[in-house]
Amino acid sequence: MAHYAAQHKWMIFVCTVMVFLTNIAILVSPWLLKLLINDLEKNFATITQREITYYAAGLLGLALVAGVFRFGYRRLIGGLAVRIEYDLRNNLFQHLQKMSKSYFDDESTGDLMSRATNDLESIRRLIGFAIVFIVDSTVFFFMALVIMLQIDVKLTLLALLPYPLLAIVVQQMTGRLHDMYETIQEGFADMNTKVQENLLGARIVKAYNLERRELQDFDQRSQRFVDLNRVFYRLEAILFPLFRLLPGIGTIILLWVGGIHVMEAKITIGDFVAFTAYLAMLTRPMIMLGFIINRFAQGSASMDRIYAILDTPSLITDGPDVRHDISQIRGEVEFRNLTFSYPNLPPILKNINLKIPVGSTVAIIGSTGCGKSTLANLIPRIFNVEVGSLFIDGIDICQLPLKTLRSQIGVVQQEAFLFSDLLKNNIAFGVDVTSETEIKASAHSVDLLAQIDEFPDQLETFVGEKGKTLSGGQRQRTAIARAILTHPKILILDDAFASVDTHTEDTILQRLAQVMSNSTTIIISHRVSTVKSADLIVILEDGEIVERGTHLELLAHDSHYAKIHQRQLLVEEIEAMETI
Repeated sequence: MAHYAAQHKWMIFVCTVMVFLTNIAILVSPWLLKLLINDLEKNFATITQREITYYAAGLLGLALVAGVFRFGYRRLIGGLAVRIEYDLRNNLFQHLQKMSKSYFDDESTGDLMSRATNDLESIRRLIGFAIVFIVDSTVFFFMALVIMLQIDVKLTLLALLPYPLLAIVVQQMTGRLHDMYETIQEGFADMNTKVQENLLGARIVKAYNLERRELQDFDQRSQRFVDLNRVFYRLEAILFPLFRLLPGIGTIILLWVGGIHVMEAKITIGDFVAFTAYLAMLTRPMIMLGFIINRFAQGSASMDRIYAILDTPSLITDGPDVRHDISQIRGEVEFRNLTFSYPNLPPILKNINLKIPVGSTVAIIGSTGCGKSTLANLIPRIFNVEVGSLFIDGIDICQLPLKTLRSQIGVVQQEAFLFSDLLKNNIAFGVDVTSETEIKASAHSVDLLAQIDEFPDQLETFVGEKGKTLSGGQRQRTAIARAILTHPKILILDDAFASVDTHTEDTILQRLAQVMSNSTTIIISHRVSTVKSADLIVILEDGEIVERGTHLELLAHDSHYAKIHQRQLLVEEIEAMETI
């Protein structure tokens, strides 16, 4: 937090000065009142109305000065809190953008959303109110203490006897409230996760008629959140009365001992009135201390949760030996004895040796779970690989700048993800500047333009969250159009035709022929019809390459690929017979 505050040090300095000036104006008022009372006591018969008016004007002027400065520092600190929240939110988002896929696999989206919204709001409240009250109350307390000691040392020490006990209560309660609020935030994140999953999986819940069970599950999580808040507010309910009770004991001591000191002429009536005013003023910081502890517990717990993200390094970064002189790639891909495994799991890819020339099309086919998608994900460095096992244009992938590498790779996955935006913006997502003509050309290449022209708003159509207003095939083709609009040097189609029929697939592949001739294309599919035109077909089984060749060569081998081909032909024949 000090890093963010340092960026606004002048504003903090001005706020601090205003806090001092505010407290000086407030603390001078009882002293002026003391002078008035002492003057009335000594010169009751001779004092004039004009002199009393001067005192009243002085008190009014001090109140106005205090009000102006208090308004100033509260306005500045409020703006400072919003600005720091803005910087922190942007840095958090920027850091999340850099995190690897494995991080998001381990963390729930609901928890991350809770940290990016609820926790940041708690931090803003801490900065905007709690910290300024800490500074205000601390400055006021010590300035008032000096004046009270000047009036009567013994009376000051006796009146402040309950305050050490108050400090002990503060020390004990702060830690408990911090831990409790951190648990509350975790409970809130748990509810967020449940709500998000149910909204995304609403069709599944309804299809299985499980609304009641899901409601009961959410009710349990919600009840746990309520119970945690009850414990928190029970502690808070104990705290606030104590901050009124203990200073009240000091007031009783003041009335008893201070009254005796007045009667013994150790202090004047004016001193007693001023001392009473100062002690009463100290009550406000003590009451505010309860509020501060509450806010500090919430804000510090939220800060811990935010920094838990910011302090987590990304696993995928540019290394010290990265070559910044490389700004373009040609598209040659080579795997050399590559073996890869996910953390704490056996290898999913074993001894992969494969060289893909520039501009060629390589298809990877195999059973579910054999490592096809994993192999493709290694090319844009979604996961890290061992040094010396994956090369782009003959250069170790770890030496290529991530920005250079990923900006020239187009990836289309089986589950196409679209943003809540216009259709044209989704297609143009991967480029900074483009024309509508280029967008339409890209849509035409995937056999989508004719359907877009039938939409009432055409390219201006709002596709909704995850593209829910489009069919599965339309979403898939939009994702392909998005990839090819970037003119990638390497194009990865990971089961990208799963949501379209074979006729549409043939049409798209024919139209993509020109695009694919200018890119190194890697096609991952279960369908032989998708891969048969590839320059090279690779068959993966249990993470190893068991066969490779062209469509005709592999059929002639009468091995793995031929069996897959025969099986798919049989399925197509059965489906054709069922439609008759």
